[in-house]
Amino acid sequence: MLIDTYGRVATDLRVSLTDRCNLRCTYCMPEEGLQWLAKPDLLTDDEIVRLIGIAVTSLGIEEVRFTGGEPLLRPGLVSIVERVAALAPRPQMSLTTNGIGLRRTATALKAAGLDRVNVSLDTLRPDVFKTLTRR
Repeated sequence: MLIDTYGRVATDLRVSLTDRCNLRCTYCMPEEGLQWLAKPDLLTDDEIVRLIGIAVTSLGIEEVRFTGGEPLLRPGLVSIVERVAALAPRPQMSLTTNGIGLRRTATALKAAGLDRVNVSLDTLRPDVFKTLTRR
């Protein structure tokens, strides 16, 4: 079990799958972007699934939330979700996204076992969205 200094038990795990993003939000990233992490510095899909497996089977993790950057930009995302869904016990899985890539990936993610999607949306006004995201 994961217990903090106040005696609270952590049962959820946030996994950042990438530092990349397809937006340049004013509160998050400079307009020109950032230098992305080099591929050798990132965990592989196998390493991510292995670490989540340890957290689920040995540390009492019951829920995994995939984040980023923008997690839909991770090439192996659907496979990661499918492999985590096969763990026993199976954790609940959610994804936090800006939603831009959902049209092309939502069906595959659902089929792979993703339980929930949280779309971060700062505004419904196109002019404000363009100002905030620089896109």
